[in-house]
Amino acid sequence: MSSVTKLAPKRFVGQMMGIWFMGSALGNLIAGLLGGQFESLPLPELFGNIFLISVGAGLLFLIFSKPIGKLIGNINHLPPAS
Repeated sequence: MSSVTKLAPKRFVGQMMGIWFMGSALGNLIAGLLGGQFESLPLPELFGNIFLISVGAGLLFLIFSKPIGKLIGNINHLPPAS
């Protein structure tokens, strides 16, 4: 959340924080939907679904990491040494 407030333009900090929390809620929704299928799906299929979602998310992160890195620029996440 600290990165969101540092990287967002000052006018959009509130909106970006809202998107952050919406993303968290969406992740919880997906986890709940998968967890709700624990009783009805055989375990190999359930864990296969979890695996596919995880790999898909990882691939999206890899695809978008360079463009996002270019947008961020030279941001120092560590406080300056004193």
